[in-house]
Amino acid sequence: MMRSTRTGRQLSVFAPETLPFKGSPETTLGVELELQIIDRDSGELVPGAGRLLEASEEEHLNNVVGEFLLSMIEVKTDICRNVSEVRDTLFPTLRRVKTLAAALGYDLALGATHPFSRASMGAVSPDPRYQKIRKRQGWLAYQEAIFGLHVHVGVPDGESAMGLINLLTPYLPHLLALSANSPFWQGLDTEFASCRSAQFRPSPHAGIPQQCDTWAHFCDYCHIQKECGALESPKDIYWDIRPRHDLGTIEFRVCDAPASLSTLLGLTSLIRCMVIDGLRILKERPEVGQGDLAQIWMAAENKARAGRFGLAAEIVRRPGRPKCTLADDTAELIDRLMPVGKAAGEAEFLDMLKPVDIHDTGAERQRRLYRQTGSWTTVIEEMKGRWVQEVEETLSREETSSGALVA
Repeated sequence: MMRSTRTGRQLSVFAPETLPFKGSPETTLGVELELQIIDRDSGELVPGAGRLLEASEEEHLNNVVGEFLLSMIEVKTDICRNVSEVRDTLFPTLRRVKTLAAALGYDLALGATHPFSRASMGAVSPDPRYQKIRKRQGWLAYQEAIFGLHVHVGVPDGESAMGLINLLTPYLPHLLALSANSPFWQGLDTEFASCRSAQFRPSPHAGIPQQCDTWAHFCDYCHIQKECGALESPKDIYWDIRPRHDLGTIEFRVCDAPASLSTLLGLTSLIRCMVIDGLRILKERPEVGQGDLAQIWMAAENKARAGRFGLAAEIVRRPGRPKCTLADDTAELIDRLMPVGKAAGEAEFLDMLKPVDIHDTGAERQRRLYRQTGSWTTVIEEMKGRWVQEVEETLSREETSSGALVA
């Protein structure tokens, strides 16, 4: 197929019919959480993914997969209708994989960076795709010892996907600031709330997304990059929010692996409510799907400030308007979306993000622990223990409730 692009050139493109978007009629969810594999004695990152994946396979634990480095493991959900289902599917999987890891002599930690491990000591997965990335990146590949939270939300079609990406890009700094949980790197305080956001640079196709007016425009982008040898498939695009045509979702990739599972559930709820509200806006005013260019251009600056200062960052949403803190703007966003959350059954999870306190992020919590004790062990124990406690308390309540109903 030949089509004229904005440059006036005739290109054979990935047309929408050759890059079909397998849309979802509902705003379903899928969550992927990257966990650190920790040596129980030293507290260091350890390349234990191979053994842990083998054990998971033996136990038919299909929602545990490998990642770029052998010191990380990814736990993911199936397709979920809402955040309640995310919790009900994710927590039992986390309990099981934690037990498997313990049997192999490992602990699992929740954090976007390790406080003191040396990244250069890591090992890259033997998977051919990851090895190709390692060869392309060289030394930088070993700086990818960073851990994130990815949230997929089902959307109806490619046009909606691109409209939502344009509409929601200005809110990526808010999601990053809420999740910020990586203040330390190789034994140093980076002074960042999220040094992961500064470290993540696997390719030029990362960070704030390119502005594409339509699905066809995105297909053009993919074609040009493929023709140049920059991409093999759209999966090689690492934008902070990207379309996944094969899954029928938009994938939010901006978040740090947060400090707690309650924050994870709150972020997932907020993201789903943003999409639900965005779809309503696009239906009422389709023209806003092209995005406000001024706000999109400002998103990169605001994201950098969020990575550095977290919720305390002062941002400018629109040129000419006064600055505000991300904490205030995020609190306003959550309040605005609360009616959406109530209608979607997500209000209890949105409430987990309140109050929006600049002193209560994962990054600030890690700093306080280290400054109070002067011990990396204290920080690691928090990263290993807090999420496990949440899993056990939640599942124990459910088991008790189920037992009472049976009785």
